[in-house]
Amino acid sequence: MSTASLEFSQHLRREWRFVPRRGPLVMMSVGVLCVVFNHLVLPLFPERALAFMRVGFRLEDMAGVLALNDLMGVYFPTFFVGLTGSLGVVLLAREEHRLELLLAKPVRTADFVAARALPVLAWTAAVGVVSSTAMAIALAVQAEVGTSVTPLGALGGGLLLTALAVVLLAALQIAFVRIRDPFTGLLVACGAWFGTMMPTAVLLYRPDAFAGHPVVLHNLVMPSLLWHEATLRWLGPLSLLLALPLSVVLARAAGAWLERSDAL
Repeated sequence: MSTASLEFSQHLRREWRFVPRRGPLVMMSVGVLCVVFNHLVLPLFPERALAFMRVGFRLEDMAGVLALNDLMGVYFPTFFVGLTGSLGVVLLAREEHRLELLLAKPVRTADFVAARALPVLAWTAAVGVVSSTAMAIALAVQAEVGTSVTPLGALGGGLLLTALAVVLLAALQIAFVRIRDPFTGLLVACGAWFGTMMPTAVLLYRPDAFAGHPVVLHNLVMPSLLWHEATLRWLGPLSLLLALPLSVVLARAAGAWLERSDAL
């Protein structure tokens, strides 16, 4: 192992010891409770409401309705608990006038940003994995709700959304190193998150917008994770596996840009 990689691993271990854990643990519980709530309460909704969701999102049965709501319960807490930690990597340190002091450490800037970001992203992935597992277990327990979505397919969809959240947060660090105000960073991050959810909202309210665009329809809306659930059984875990090294590259790119910038 080279001296540079050894120094980075040591710095990463130090940052891991100080990364907040209470928030991710709480959001794990929130994700699990969202799944429990969906599976206990949604079946009690009036049939007209359930039919609206089935038709609007092109789902076959109650299993699809439950799985879609579970996926939203996975993506929301996973992304926003990661966002909370990601804002502290550079943005909050800059606002509190600690960034110059932190960068004075004998660590390369790219290593500094990556070492601070990776523990946050790892906990983000853990929240998504736990919530996705809870979703798969709930569908397995309630097998009578339908067969259009299998527990493994739902798990794969949740892992794909987890991978998306991890990569999106890592990419946002590139923007965060040039933003001086945490509130602006929060708005940028929320805009990116809404951008990933917007096609699903369009599908519900303006499905005609996808006329003539089947590729967009089958790749950008959240229900597509259920339409192709057989593929997601292997694609979901693979996506999360690839998201982790990609997030390292993005975090280091953010650090390299910070090193070339004078916006400390």
